[in-house]
Amino acid sequence: MSETDYTRSGSNRFGALVELGTGTQTMVLSQDKAFTFTIDRGNYEDSQMVTAAASAIKRQIREVAVPAVDTYNLGILTAYAITNTQGSIASTAVAYNTVYSLILVQQAALDELLYPEEGRTLWITPTVYNLLKRDPEFVKACDTSVADLKKGILGEVDGLTIVKVPYAWMVTNFEFMITCKEVAVAINKFDSVRTLDNVQGIDGWVVEGRRYHDCFILGEKATGIRVKTKA
Repeated sequence: MSETDYTRSGSNRFGALVELGTGTQTMVLSQDKAFTFTIDRGNYEDSQMVTAAASAIKRQIREVAVPAVDTYNLGILTAYAITNTQGSIASTAVAYNTVYSLILVQQAALDELLYPEEGRTLWITPTVYNLLKRDPEFVKACDTSVADLKKGILGEVDGLTIVKVPYAWMVTNFEFMITCKEVAVAINKFDSVRTLDNVQGIDGWVVEGRRYHDCFILGEKATGIRVKTKA
């Protein structure tokens, strides 16, 4: 809350009393997803047991579930920033000699909003990242010693952790996005997978999976997202 001048007389010398609000933010999960498939005993035997339930479930999680959750979460962040014009929306496309300077512009905007330098992430498409690698200023500043390819981290620059994301995951004309720490919360209530046998009418197995999740922008940190899109 705002400050006022202290008064050396009277009963309210610190100013008028204002009740501190709770700042409660209601979050209602909207993503209740499921999948199911069967493995017929005949197909199982004919394929020399290659079509196993465990490997199929791992493939489902790796190739479908995880990308779907990541795409959804990033979409929530991007949509909020675009709706609230936080960044350079529908502007001229980046080039190899402008992309790094445009990133620094968004960094400066976050500095003006008093967000900490640590904990910021740069989400960037492969095409724009390739342009960035051609920028001589970026090449000098980038620290690739902190790269962790298992997590998708390519390095750090100007306090940003660089993460490359497929263009197909993002909104149309997306080029890059910067997010601050704790700007959003990704909630995963549960992930459940089960394999059923002896199901009526099926000689084999039925696999069922369900995940209940969502992503929410936190009101107090909502301005900590900056997006660059092209026209």
